[in-house]
Amino acid sequence: MIRGVLRSKEIAALILLLSACAYTHPLKPTSHTAVVRAGQWGEVYRGGYVEIVSVSGLEPSLRLRSDMEVPTGEQTGLFNIYLCNDGSTRCHDSIAQAQFGFRAEAGHTYRLRAREQVNGSNRFWVWLVDEATGDVVGGTPPAAS
Repeated sequence: MIRGVLRSKEIAALILLLSACAYTHPLKPTSHTAVVRAGQWGEVYRGGYVEIVSVSGLEPSLRLRSDMEVPTGEQTGLFNIYLCNDGSTRCHDSIAQAQFGFRAEAGHTYRLRAREQVNGSNRFWVWLVDEATGDVVGGTPPAAS
């Protein structure tokens, strides 16, 4: 009986360790896939993050919606924008949502960006940037000023 209890605790500890490792090692694109990563917006006073809800109907798995491996080709992403207080420790419900198409290329990593259109408005520009080139690949960035 004691062996069974110890064994189940060991298994639970192993599962916890493996899930922590999966979260701390970011996904990497392959020769057949790309990676989309969540991103921050704003400053300490008013800011938060953009979360991946789904890409072409598929949801991220066990990675807290922070990054997602996607196949190459035309994709449609759905993203939530969160407002956080005290850095990113206290985030409220999603305050906005954005959906847009983009083309994913194998071996590329893309980062979500957002900026509030008018401070306090909860209306956002949301766009996706290729981390290697800085090119906007989807969404609507603010006009250059």
